[in-house]
Amino acid sequence: PFFQNPARDALGLVDDDTYFELLDWLHGRLGDVAVHLGKTRDWDVLFVETHASDYANHFFLAQADPVSGASQATLERCRRGLARTYASMDRLVGRVLELADDGSVVVLGSDHGGTPSQFKPVDVNAVLEQAGFVAYRTDPRTGRRELDLSRTTALGVGLCHVFINLKGREPNGIVDPADYEEIQRKVVDALHGYVDPATGRHPFVLALARHDAEMLNLWGDLVGDVVYALHPAFDGAHGKQLPSARLGIGAQHSLFVMAGSGVRKGVALRRQVRVVDVAPTIAYLLGIRMPANVEGGVIYEALEDPDWPLTEIERRTAL
Repeated sequence: PFFQNPARDALGLVDDDTYFELLDWLHGRLGDVAVHLGKTRDWDVLFVETHASDYANHFFLAQADPVSGASQATLERCRRGLARTYASMDRLVGRVLELADDGSVVVLGSDHGGTPSQFKPVDVNAVLEQAGFVAYRTDPRTGRRELDLSRTTALGVGLCHVFINLKGREPNGIVDPADYEEIQRKVVDALHGYVDPATGRHPFVLALARHDAEMLNLWGDLVGDVVYALHPAFDGAHGKQLPSARLGIGAQHSLFVMAGSGVRKGVALRRQVRVVDVAPTIAYLLGIRMPANVEGGVIYEALEDPDWPLTEIERRTAL
């Protein structure tokens, strides 16, 4: 059988050895396809993606640190799982590197890290229900509890967003636009003031109105009216934490490695590298126009000659 996402599809249903057999098969297949395309097609950029490290965050990193309270046997199993995951990914990277020559640049990156689990994850809508923003009703036919939008003024949606049920914007909006800012302030206050009953701690490290979230590069209509972040102890893995969050052996910082033609060797970058910097850097190295609406910047510090386009023009002019 073919598992598109072997961790999600198989882990927990099969033993670890079978799971890693599937993962190695998937990475082998990805490597085969990448090498075949690279050797049979003309290409400028080749992208290869694996989700294995993300699954490892959820299934192994979650209980790979003593802060999780896991038994010694579970800690050892999860740490072996992490090591086997990265070994499998390394083999995939090694296979793709067969395509690299003296003129190639190789970029290895991730979009987030991960942290172990410690406490029960916080359900933002349970917090909002307790504060009176979210309402539920019981379906008389099924007896199931379901969301009642006719009485809900604000609702958590996605990973870190709370949207106000605003009239004229939401299909079932009930909040008058004149009350928007007041509800927004009350939601921020409710999140900041919430105390986890099991630990006595404040799980929310951040709660901001939309207009203040621009400093986090969160802006536009798809961003919640309130944006929040949890302490990693109350989230697990990733998703609702600040990008700088750390807990135990884990952290949310992403990986960025670049090597090859025109790239400085043996250098640890001092500047902050963001995910949005990768695309403009690749475009700059290719000598093509910047992507439309690009938000990041070129990682000049990583380059041997940050002015290489001008250097190339001068070289050609001198011929």
